[in-house]
Amino acid sequence: MSNFKTLKKLIGIPTAVLLLTMAAPNAMAAGTASGTGVTNFATVNYDVASVSQPAINSSSVAFVVDTRVDLTVSTDDVAAVSVTPGSNDNVMTFTVTNTGNAAHDFNLSAVALVGGAAIFGGTDNINADTVQVFVETAGGAGYQAISDTDTHINALAADASINVYIVSDFNTGYTDGDIASYHLLAEARIDDAAGTLGGALTETAGADTAASVDIVFADGAGSNDASGDAQYASQDDYQISAAVLTIGKTSSVVSDPINGSTNPKRIPGAVIQYEISISNGAGGATATSVAITDSLVSEISDGDIAFNTQYDAAAGNGFSISHPDYSGGAYADYTNVSGVESPARGGVEADWNVTTANVVTVTNIQLDAGESAVIRFRITIQ
Repeated sequence: MSNFKTLKKLIGIPTAVLLLTMAAPNAMAAGTASGTGVTNFATVNYDVASVSQPAINSSSVAFVVDTRVDLTVSTDDVAAVSVTPGSNDNVMTFTVTNTGNAAHDFNLSAVALVGGAAIFGGTDNINADTVQVFVETAGGAGYQAISDTDTHINALAADASINVYIVSDFNTGYTDGDIASYHLLAEARIDDAAGTLGGALTETAGADTAASVDIVFADGAGSNDASGDAQYASQDDYQISAAVLTIGKTSSVVSDPINGSTNPKRIPGAVIQYEISISNGAGGATATSVAITDSLVSEISDGDIAFNTQYDAAAGNGFSISHPDYSGGAYADYTNVSGVESPARGGVEADWNVTTANVVTVTNIQLDAGESAVIRFRITIQ
């Protein structure tokens, strides 16, 4: 027979109503808060001969909601963080979210990738020279060295998120395209209700205990961790953006006292042209404030050569220079005295024996990727 017929037989009435009475705790996106008490009992209402009878209640059943430990870490950067060799405070940005149902402290660490695939393409092949992790403290946009000084997340509420930064310094000497890849690893900890980092969480083993708060690790696997370990990681990359400068120097004979300009030789009295070329490779970062020096100190002091202060027909113009920021890279004469050309020659200055005795100095060249400059000057063999 049906349960309803059984109930009628047991209590001897034509109808009966069974009610379940319980408290309805507030729920959040992460679920009902850990430690919430849930108590309920059942009530049966019935009639006998169409006369309402007193309700009968069951005994109460109570339990507390257990702790679901869950978290995510996401990378906010949409491309590798570009880094200039020799720069400090290069920032990766992440978001840590408490997707569990209780407040937790979170331990944070930057874990270097060792030679694996970078998240934005390429292969990890270097490490930063100094790496630190900081938590957004002031609530402003982006890392602020003065105010964002916390190194762990303190009492992050359920459903709440916060920005975390990996902040790194890089020495000089790295090559354009080098990649340093890091995981930000967050580990849920006990909220110790203080400003210090709480202790490690331990997942409850064995059967459920209704009257106490059990702990369940519900996290998924991140970029450098396993599921169910109260941790989550997300990966980000630094990529070196450096100029790819090369420099070369050649010499040629312009003329000599015997042959003139026809098959001249390097004999005393011959005019020699030096040519210095500087190039920035394709894909390199823009090189600014490029300065070239060429010391003629020992040769001039020994009496072997003399600098020609007249490169061609114009007296006092000791240089012919080609660079991208003047006249489309066409060659132009430059005087021997710094401070005369700027800005008429794209800001580039050249001198001999002015900045430094018996030294050729050329300054303020700028080279974008794929650009080059050439410096020409002449000496006479003594």
